[in-house]
Amino acid sequence: MAVVQETTDVRAEWVEYTSEGAKISAYLATPQEGSGPWPTVMMVHENPGLIPHRQDVTRRLAKLGYVVLTPNLYSRIGGNAPESPDDLEVKRQIVLATADEQVHADILNGAEYLKKNHPEADAKRLGLFGNCMGGQKGFYIATHSNIFTCFLNFYGPVIARGELQPDRKDHNYLPYAKDLSCPMQYHVGDQDTACPMPDVKMLQEELAKYHKDVQFFIYPGAAHAFHGDHGPRYHPEAANLAWQRGMAFLDKHLKG
Repeated sequence: MAVVQETTDVRAEWVEYTSEGAKISAYLATPQEGSGPWPTVMMVHENPGLIPHRQDVTRRLAKLGYVVLTPNLYSRIGGNAPESPDDLEVKRQIVLATADEQVHADILNGAEYLKKNHPEADAKRLGLFGNCMGGQKGFYIATHSNIFTCFLNFYGPVIARGELQPDRKDHNYLPYAKDLSCPMQYHVGDQDTACPMPDVKMLQEELAKYHKDVQFFIYPGAAHAFHGDHGPRYHPEAANLAWQRGMAFLDKHLKG
């Protein structure tokens, strides 16, 4: 485990818990001042894994008064995303390493770990925040459990492309919409090829059919992963606005 990192605002450390018989490494950030209990967020990382950017976002949330746990979904395969000279093969290996049911268990067991071991984390004020693949997995989690107060979704794909699936068939998440168990806020750029606008519209319509409490924000000119200030598709205006809206959403449901 890494050495605990402390600043005047945040305490951050690597922790470990058990999920489905596997040891899961996770990055935990807690507000430094005060004793809590603080509202809590489970974060679901994107395809590249629990990289420095995702750790930084974990700390950013803690600075705003949240206990945040980001499990490493690649813990079973050494902690890093699969590698291959073939980009398509990498994505297929990622799908195999992060099955929906497995990620669901890892996130819920992470929440249970906090409940048992960190009294400063308020289990009754528990949010979910997913980015990219994490948004897609987060949608599965929020439709297959009822422990979350709210779900913040940054450009989670609605349909997983068949070419990436073991059975080569599209995996459509729309049928899960009827079971969404908490309010959701969804952010996406209109140039996002992983979350094309027709797919986003279908998700909006499906959730509306079941009268779910949702908000959609679409950002002109922004592509996939626009919030990642470490990457080539970073869109500062969209990223800043989405962050402001997302934090207001979390504050409303977890601090209000």
